[in-house]
Amino acid sequence: MKPIVSIIVPVYNGEKYIDACMECVLAQTYKEIEVIVVNDGSRDNSGSLCDSYAEKDDRIRVIHQENKGLSGARNAGIQAASGKYVIFFDVDDTFEKTVIEDNVRLAEEHQADVVMFCFWYYNVDTGQLKPNAMERLFVGNAEEYFREYLIPTMDTEVFNAPWNKMLRKELLDKNKLYFDTRYPIYEDIIFASNLLNVAEKLVVNNQMYYKYFVRSSGSLITRFYETFFDSVTQYYKNAMRYCERYHDNEKQKKRFAKLYVTLVIMHLKQISCQKDLTAKRKQQLIKRICEDSLFIEALDGVNFEQFRKRLMKKMIQAKMCRTISVSYRILGKLKR
Repeated sequence: MKPIVSIIVPVYNGEKYIDACMECVLAQTYKEIEVIVVNDGSRDNSGSLCDSYAEKDDRIRVIHQENKGLSGARNAGIQAASGKYVIFFDVDDTFEKTVIEDNVRLAEEHQADVVMFCFWYYNVDTGQLKPNAMERLFVGNAEEYFREYLIPTMDTEVFNAPWNKMLRKELLDKNKLYFDTRYPIYEDIIFASNLLNVAEKLVVNNQMYYKYFVRSSGSLITRFYETFFDSVTQYYKNAMRYCERYHDNEKQKKRFAKLYVTLVIMHLKQISCQKDLTAKRKQQLIKRICEDSLFIEALDGVNFEQFRKRLMKKMIQAKMCRTISVSYRILGKLKR
């Protein structure tokens, strides 16, 4: 029997998480699934652990490949998927046993291209579980979503992630929609902004199903990438192209711009405090950002409530590259 839903699970050195993830997968109340586990060049015991689960359940397939990164692993899963719908789960998170059943029902009932659902944040360091639910169920076409529910899903980060979305596989195939392997960070919002450009019917399920584990150590977000600015700029270009599909779009453009600018300012802090970069290289990277016309245009339209961010905005506009770098380093020392 052809599966209705393809569950794609990328794995890289995830041996300590695989059992919990597979328990969640095999506990699903919806049984018409295939599970595509992509072992992305793991150097631990992940590959053999994944194979052992495939031996126990013929719905599970394991793809072993050289390390291609998270985007490359998800893309391999998309290419191998045969279900009507595709869903991505991260191996180091957990999820409710009804997540497939409830969301495939909504997808079928409303003939949706995309079903988004809500989640919890679980802070591994503190043990805090933070709910992240939305007020109501949304069902609508692309323009209705843009006008009514885009900003709420951005404010709650329901827009951002790939692991809280059930996607019609035909939509991905027709539009050749894959994760952009050029960017090892924020590939999720690049994918999400591309997705919104092609989806015609959307559902936002306000119920929570997924527990996203927040880990301060080892997180991609805490690492430094010189391609960071290129990555978030690509997201912003996609987002602006999406907004241009509709008139009266200033409110949505400003919300996308605020996310873009906030991320870039965070990157300026990373550059300034990065010990492995020479002072000259830091100045080059900061200067490139301060002289980027698209970024400056976005920055000009964003207003900040915090004094520190307002001050940083003025320094960027004045291209005070050295002052930006020194300011962040002093603040870092004061915090320590």
